[in-house]
Formats: sequence, structure tokens, C-alpha cells
Amino acid sequence: MHNATRKMTGIEQIMSTHHARPIFRIQATVTTLRELSPGYFLLILHAPELAHAAQPGQFAQLRVVGQDVLDPLLARPISIHHVDTAAGDVSFIFKVVGRGTALLAAAKPGEELIVLGPVGNGFHIPDTATSLALIGGGVGMPPLYYLAETLRRTRPALGISLFYGGRTSADLLLLPEWDALGVSVYPATDDGSLGYHGLVTAVLTPQLVTIDFLAACGPRPMLQAVQGLGLAAKIPGQLSLEARMACGVGACLGCMCGTVSGGRRVCIDGPVFALDEVVFDV
Repeated sequence: MHNATRKMTGIEQIMSTHHARPIFRIQATVTTLRELSPGYFLLILHAPELAHAAQPGQFAQLRVVGQDVLDPLLARPISIHHVDTAAGDVSFIFKVVGRGTALLAAAKPGEELIVLGPVGNGFHIPDTATSLALIGGGVGMPPLYYLAETLRRTRPALGISLFYGGRTSADLLLLPEWDALGVSVYPATDDGSLGYHGLVTAVLTPQLVTIDFLAACGPRPMLQAVQGLGLAAKIPGQLSLEARMACGVGACLGCMCGTVSGGRRVCIDGPVFALDEVVFDV
């Protein structure tokens, strides 16, 4: 059972000047931290403010309490994977790629993390869509799961398929949970250890005739390929971009990306953009 009097030191609400949505800075308690696959971790935080405000596709900036401010300097942006509003819990999945994520992976239940979130624009699937393709690569899967889980509650008749790519089978996480959602899963691995041997976009291509909306999150080359397929087939969609971030709230302009209307901030204008809005070759 969670402690209803959880410590709230340092809480502040920051209003985004672009969207006027609340962004909270809190200290949230770690309830669960476990390794899902080598280098991949599931982190669950008790953070009621975040749980009640979050939307699929948004993320939070996470930082260990007491961490040396210069080592590493910045908090780590992690996409939201699951929300339990009744319990006030928020789940994240991340991969250890440097010192910041290694510190997160070393956290223990009962410890606190500094959390800034929820940040950014999430996914918005049009009401006219009847068949949705989710395309994920690596740690691009978690926000897609949150999206699928939400849509299963709000639009149970929507057809949802997941096209999920990784280097090996160890990079494809929580497949039974996708099955439990009733989502058709099309895996692809670079080494052929699970599903199609090759790029996930090769699995997506022949299925486009059954799809009327695309939602993708993952590495830039995958997103660029998905954009090309969507534009060629005249299928609308949304892309969730990855970027190095400093402040995470749009002030530093350190996560700019190219769009048809000029430079935009991935953190606060995104991370989700219309498929035909993003310009990759800039």
C-alpha cells in the first residue's frame, strides 16, 4: 500500500507558455525497479500528480535525488509507458546507455527521484481512424503501449497492429502484454532471432493496404522510413521524435528539429508531430 502522505518537498507547477498545460516538479518514490532484458529496466514511481495529468506520448525528466549536479549535468527524458491513476503510479521503461540511466538503474524501492513532467504533446488518433499501425523500435515501444492501452479502453473497436523492431529478440520487450491487449504483433530483428529477419518497415509495407493511420516512435532512420511509406501511400500519421534535451521545457532550444514551418522544439512542441510536418534532411 502506498503512503498517502508521501513527501512533496520542492513541488512546483510550471505552466507551459505554448500549451498552458501543467508540468509538475516533484520528488516521487520508487515502488518497483526490475530488469526486463539485459540493459532494459522497468521503473514504477508513485507520482499521483503525474499519473492524473499524463497523456500517451508524453514523457518526464528523471533525476536521482542528491545526484552531483555536474555528473551527469542533465536529467534524463523517459517516455511514459503505463499509468495507474487509481494507485497514483507511473511506469517507465528505459535502456542504460550512459551514466544518467545507470544511476536510474541503481535506484532502490523506497528511494526518491526528482521528476519533471508530464512534458510535451502526446498522440492524437483521429476519430475517423479504424485501423491503426503502431511502429516501434527499441525504447520507442513504451509510449506506443500507453497509447494502445488507452485506446483499448476508449475505442475498443479500433483495429491496432504493432510493428516492433530491434537488433535481437532481447530488444523486443513485454510481448505477452501486447497479446493481452488484443494487438496483432509483427516483430522484426536485425539478426533474425525473432520474427522477420530485417527492418521492421519491410514488414509494415505489405500491410499498408489495411491501415488508415500510422503512429511511430523510435530511431531517426526508422521514423524517416515510416514517413516515406506514409507519404507514398497517402496515409496520415504521427511521429514521436527522439532528441537530446537539456531543460526539457522549451527554454534552452537545445532539441530543435526541422519542420515544414521551420525549427520546432522536440520537448515542448513535440515530441509528437504530424507525419507530414517533420523535415529530416536539415
